[in-house]
Amino acid sequence: MGGRIVVEGLGKQFTRFDQPRARTLKERMLRGFREPRAKGSFWALRDVGFTVESGAMLGVIGHNGSGKSTLLRLLGGVMQPDAGRVITHGRVNGLLELNTGMHSELTGRENVLIGGVVAGLTKRQVLDRFDDIVAFAELERFIDSPIRTYSTGMMMRLGFAVSIHTDPQVLLIDEVLSVGDLAFQNKCLDRIRGLREQGCAIVLISHDLSQIEELCDQALWLRGGSVVAHGTPDILVGEYKAEMANRTRARTPVEMPEVVTPSGVVLKPHENRFGSLEMQITAVRLLDPTGRDVRTIESGEPLTIEIGFTGDPALPPPIVGVSIADADYVNCVDVNTEGDRAPIDSIQPANRIALQIRRLDLTAGHYHVNVGLYHPSWAYAYDYHWEAYPLTIEATVRTSGKLAPPRSWLLGDG
Repeated sequence: MGGRIVVEGLGKQFTRFDQPRARTLKERMLRGFREPRAKGSFWALRDVGFTVESGAMLGVIGHNGSGKSTLLRLLGGVMQPDAGRVITHGRVNGLLELNTGMHSELTGRENVLIGGVVAGLTKRQVLDRFDDIVAFAELERFIDSPIRTYSTGMMMRLGFAVSIHTDPQVLLIDEVLSVGDLAFQNKCLDRIRGLREQGCAIVLISHDLSQIEELCDQALWLRGGSVVAHGTPDILVGEYKAEMANRTRARTPVEMPEVVTPSGVVLKPHENRFGSLEMQITAVRLLDPTGRDVRTIESGEPLTIEIGFTGDPALPPPIVGVSIADADYVNCVDVNTEGDRAPIDSIQPANRIALQIRRLDLTAGHYHVNVGLYHPSWAYAYDYHWEAYPLTIEATVRTSGKLAPPRSWLLGDG
């Protein structure tokens, strides 16, 4: 039996305070133990309605603060609505925070057992699936080490593996499909497609709009807690991109000094450079493992994309995004610091951040690296460089498609 989600007139109201609540005893002491005072209330979500049938997938898009995460928490029962109702049929599993509930002092093995039981499986069922979970997470060597020794990526892989092995009939996914390298991400996407084919009703929140278009058969666009539109993903994603592009273009200065990149590409306003320039990208370098600048690498080799930027420390820290597009302008890689749970807490007059890709498993061809600094609401770009940093992938074996994962052929008898 598959799952189903019905949402009718859903609303959630929060109280607004004059200052954030103290998170530590020290903060409370510095404030003289004065509690924040209420300054009224606001609707984080209002009059939202939709249905996700068995085997269907809904993608939710919108800028930060639009109500996406509140919606998912209401669907998962983490919060209770102040208006309307949520009706779910089937076992609900929420990939809201993959490492939530993990105990840092316990081993990966112990966390798998606890996480599986909490998700609704019996201990016997968890033990029967244990090897599959660990193999999917690719953590065989580390499964008996304490979770506190894991990297963020390792914890996310383990949390994802546990979640998708619990037979969910309703699956809620909040920005977690960027875990691991490119090959692991595709393995995650294939598993989600398989769950959908088995009748799972899925709701996905993602800033990767290409994932929304590729995976979902309907989309919901939220703005300020209200529904802007509900329809087919290609149309809604196109309208959403156009709105963000228009806001960015409106903030892009008509004139600015032209900049020549190390590869000889000239950055020109309104051609291949857009943004308010409240923060500016000052340098982009493509590096091999030795720290040498490169423009050509072999398929499957590591690549580091180093970005220097500057800005007023008083501004909200940016989201840094990197995409790698092919000659047809199709994004083959599209990641950002928010989706990868690597937020920038503060900025300095000069900053540097590096994206390390352990294996770039793309087929041979010519690509471009696009780099952007975005306002934390995703409403517009501070600075965006498009088609400015060329990258050539070489391979000894020619492969169709865009992904060239590590592989081998095994010939058996019979």
